[in-house]
Amino acid sequence: MSISEKHIVSDVVDQARLFCQNNLQPIARELDINSRFPTELLPIMVEAGFFGINYDVEYGGSGYDSITNHLVAKEIAKVSAGVALTFHVHWMAVDVLLKFGNEAQKQKYLPALLRGEKVAAYTVSEVQAGSDAAGIKATAANTEAGWLLNGAKFFCTNGGLADIYFVALKTDVEAGAKGISMFIVEKGTTGFEIGAPVEKMGCRSSYTTALTFNNCVVPQDNIIGDINAGFKIAMYGLVGGRLGMASMGLGIAEAALESAAKYANRRVAFGKPLNALFAVQEMLADMYVKLEAANLLVWETAKKRDSGKDYALETSVAKLFVTEVVNEVCHKALQIFGGHGYMKYNDVERYARDARLLDIGVGASEVLKMVVGTAVAKLKGS
Repeated sequence: MSISEKHIVSDVVDQARLFCQNNLQPIARELDINSRFPTELLPIMVEAGFFGINYDVEYGGSGYDSITNHLVAKEIAKVSAGVALTFHVHWMAVDVLLKFGNEAQKQKYLPALLRGEKVAAYTVSEVQAGSDAAGIKATAANTEAGWLLNGAKFFCTNGGLADIYFVALKTDVEAGAKGISMFIVEKGTTGFEIGAPVEKMGCRSSYTTALTFNNCVVPQDNIIGDINAGFKIAMYGLVGGRLGMASMGLGIAEAALESAAKYANRRVAFGKPLNALFAVQEMLADMYVKLEAANLLVWETAKKRDSGKDYALETSVAKLFVTEVVNEVCHKALQIFGGHGYMKYNDVERYARDARLLDIGVGASEVLKMVVGTAVAKLKGS
């Protein structure tokens, strides 16, 4: 735990830590090896209230703030980044439903989502459209029977596990970003098929699948917000998702630092413990200092989210910085382990693979630098 967090005492954070120690840690390596989400632990997660931590009790949430949510997410990510990722994508969908859904949609879906009785997936990307969200091609046509969906999505996190899918589709194929709408599609809908989980480099305990829509009809009421306003809605979901990814990255980095420090204390080389060698001390110092800075940055971003103000710039900045920090920390942790760190029997090998997603998921670093650079030019150059 970061020094800046030691004054925070919350039952749900303690509960998350115990859950990880007692239930998730013993199987974390097996989940990675077998690319498996621990569905057998879902009842415990539901009982703990993890699915609705920082959401309003009005709809079944636990009512905690975003800082508490961030701390819980970190605890889970320290043990299994893939399980943490499952929660972050679920929360992205909840954010969108709370912000843009109508009251009937909220009453229908939110209680089950916030209690964890149902899991959500959130998908914008397609095979040819990742960072270029405006380039999606899957369509939704308005018919008398309802919305007729056709096409395919890719990189759908929580695919297969989820019960409710939030899907961005083209409702005006000629209008680019101004022709996208967001829909709710329930698992089991005729014409909606979920592919098998694909093999990934890291975060292997979360499921990623393709989705296929073949003359799939959903009710007229399943559109979220206004027609052709889905690009803005989809981007709003990514704002919360970037804060979630930053929390996940911090959890991975803290686990890597702790593993490296413990190894440095017990490993003897050149006649002395590794922790007595200046090169190792320097790496541990660099890792710790940057991790403390990253923790404070994410902490402030979570506070701004709770203020109700726009935090899109802050969450992009936080994700960019945490991405650099977690990859550096994991690299140095592996370096401290030496050849042993390169072996799968040590967790730092897994941390290094899990960390790599931060550069790509929920906004590639190159795209976020364009976003931040554009915002800074307006803020500081006017």
